[in-house]
Amino acid sequence: MTEQLPAASAYIRTLRTEISAAQEKAQRVRQTIESCWSMAANALPPPAMMNIVGSPDETHFRTTMCDLFGELVQRGSIDRTDTILDLGCGCGRLAIPFAAHLDGGAYFGVDVWPEGLDWCRENLASETGAIRFIQREAVNNYYFEPRDPGAANRYHLSELQREQVDFAFAVSLFTHLQKQDCISYFSELSRVLKRGGCAYLTCFIIDEFFFDFVRRTGLHRSVSQEEQGCYYAYQGQDFFAGYTRKTWTRMLEDSGLKIVGFDPGKWAEKPGALHYQDTFMVVPQGYRKD
Repeated sequence: MTEQLPAASAYIRTLRTEISAAQEKAQRVRQTIESCWSMAANALPPPAMMNIVGSPDETHFRTTMCDLFGELVQRGSIDRTDTILDLGCGCGRLAIPFAAHLDGGAYFGVDVWPEGLDWCRENLASETGAIRFIQREAVNNYYFEPRDPGAANRYHLSELQREQVDFAFAVSLFTHLQKQDCISYFSELSRVLKRGGCAYLTCFIIDEFFFDFVRRTGLHRSVSQEEQGCYYAYQGQDFFAGYTRKTWTRMLEDSGLKIVGFDPGKWAEKPGALHYQDTFMVVPQGYRKD
């Protein structure tokens, strides 16, 4: 007589469904990454543009593009129908995989660099998603010119509607922006993120690990506090902006955002670091998941 096995519990049935969906999603992400990794060299931005966004060569550009895309999709639980916002999109390092990945979704790339945006507009499109690149004018674009501490840039996202964005990210943007410019973007992020949306932001947090790093290595000795909690140094593309954890948190909270996750960065040899820069996950203060 064959023993009758008990029926799977509701938990097991739910888990099987979730595993199946996760496997399907992972397969789509792998396909996107494989297609980006195998792109012809002439389909990528020219080397001079790669250099401007921090990649010394094509291999570094491809590796960073694929690694970041894979992490962002996982961090944001991104569906191909989502609306994505890329602050500081440069010459399309992450627009390339999102253009290939979206199916019914939308991608907005924002930057102050006209040449990078022109390359994106001329070379990137999606057959199944909406792709748009937006140039943000700056009174003082101190990534390419001397910084004027008193300049009042008016960064905004007026092209986007309230609660339109599912997932936003800014990789190596706020490491180059002074306090008031950060606040401008934070306030707009709070407005355009959906109540169930989130954002992935990188920065330089000035803390005990940083000061210990300076003492041990002698590096970044020129970094100094220009106003309470705000540390700046260098000029042009090398401009460094770092903030204490207290100042960074206050800027976000005063703008309507809430920190829900943090990973330290390797840049100052911080213990437990995963990435080069310090990384935060933030949500609107009125977060809700429908």
